[in-house]
Amino acid sequence: MGKTIVDSLKSLVAIPTTDPDDARRRRLLNILLIGALITGTLALAATLALDLGGAEWAGHDRLTAYLGSCVVIIVSLSLLLVGRYVAGWLAAALFLVFLVAAAAFTDVPEEVADGRGLLVFAIPIMMGSIILPPPTSFAMAALCSVTIAGIKLSLGEGLPNPFAMLVFFLLATVSWLAARTLEGALNELRAINRELDKRVEERTRDLAEALSRNQAILEGIADGVIVFDTLGRATMANPAMARLIDWPLETIVGSDLDALLGENMDPDDRGVILSLLDGANINAPALKFRWGKRVLFTSFAPVRDNQGRKVGTVAVFRDFTREAELDRMKGAFVSRVSHELRTPLNAILGYADLLKEQVYGPLSEKQSRALERMTLNGRHLLSIVNDLLDQAQIEAGLIKLRVSSFTPQELLGEVISIAEVLAQEKGVELSGYIEANVPSVLAGDRQRLHQILLNLVGNAIKFTDRGWVRVRIYRPDKSHWAMEVADTGCGIPREAQPHIFEPFHQADDSMTRRHHGSGLGLSIVKQLTHLMGGEVTFSSAVGQGSRFTVTLPLVPVQ
Repeated sequence: MGKTIVDSLKSLVAIPTTDPDDARRRRLLNILLIGALITGTLALAATLALDLGGAEWAGHDRLTAYLGSCVVIIVSLSLLLVGRYVAGWLAAALFLVFLVAAAAFTDVPEEVADGRGLLVFAIPIMMGSIILPPPTSFAMAALCSVTIAGIKLSLGEGLPNPFAMLVFFLLATVSWLAARTLEGALNELRAINRELDKRVEERTRDLAEALSRNQAILEGIADGVIVFDTLGRATMANPAMARLIDWPLETIVGSDLDALLGENMDPDDRGVILSLLDGANINAPALKFRWGKRVLFTSFAPVRDNQGRKVGTVAVFRDFTREAELDRMKGAFVSRVSHELRTPLNAILGYADLLKEQVYGPLSEKQSRALERMTLNGRHLLSIVNDLLDQAQIEAGLIKLRVSSFTPQELLGEVISIAEVLAQEKGVELSGYIEANVPSVLAGDRQRLHQILLNLVGNAIKFTDRGWVRVRIYRPDKSHWAMEVADTGCGIPREAQPHIFEPFHQADDSMTRRHHGSGLGLSIVKQLTHLMGGEVTFSSAVGQGSRFTVTLPLVPVQ
């Protein structure tokens, strides 16, 4: 809202013109007129408020207040229109004449003629050199002098006040000198800017010549290379780039990146690549994206001259199609193997449960302990297989969300009941609560939300030897809800924190040996959260525990 108002005021103040001095003066004039318009409006509002409030004042004073406010408003609006649609100098001249006329009527004629209103007459004199060329101040000094002289003569009091006229012209001289100095400084600054622009053009031309001398090197590079100037136009490309996009070299040169990308491309990837060229993400890592039938890696880097100034951007494109196909085949292999492993594992665990229930007869104590270990390790292996399968499906884009209604109480209760056994074994207090502002019914993929929360709670219990693990479901704002898991565990070292969401990563080797797991839990949590349109954040300190928060939209992503 505030930005919209500021933009509207800027558009009202700014007037397109090719003369920078004229633009500056007209902009200052518009600022003064808008200020006068606001002042007149406030004065009219205050007069109305006093009148409605029963203020006692003479009829002449009331009429003067209303008339003065209305005149200021009408004159300000009229001059704004004149300045925008007729001529800026005319609006400025009329504004100065209006100020002189207003100064003449600010007091009784006798006091104005004797010089008590000299300060008011000084305003148009000083403004003359600001909103019109500097010599205008002398013209305004003469106009003010004539005005006072006319008032003096109309009263029949003899000659005009010479002291007032002297002050007017001294003030005009000071204003003229100040305005001339300002205009001189601005002209020097414009000359410097023109010189800088000329030097940039020369450096760009030098760069193009240097690149031309190294054309043989570019032609020998297997990756596609394009050099863009500061306007985003391709100034050079190598034959490898032409082969990548099936464009002739002479057509690439002179085209912008938007045209080169074509239409057969994901809009999000397109926006990121264009932002790389603009320099918004110039330090971002290489981006992998699909371009037609190919998968490419691209990276951008600024080109600078000897003085360190940016004179262009070089973009490198590498064909990653073969590697992408191998990644896809790897994902398909992992997915298939995971499926094949999960089926016999479920059968083994099923038979183990039957043995545990002594369906096939009683077990000895040694057999029961062996069966317990077999079941525990089988479930651990099944968990790893499930994580591998989920990771492969996520990378292949095969996971589809199944949105339905559910109650947060049931979601929290199920996770607490499953994780409570592990917490009791470790002597860790496990608790959870839901804040009152959370809706009684939410929408989302209940199975995936259960997986996310159970992963976070299981991790918290795994790395907490004493203390507590607490789960909180709450609303951070009107359009989101969140699941927070906090613990008093060992915490995550600062150097490991940037990598904890990477697949197959745990904090360090000692933890990996002590706490079994695939290292995929947090990676799956993050990817599922992003798939749902949410965000996962965390804070942690060694020896003080960790806090993970998954924030999701109330209206789920389909």
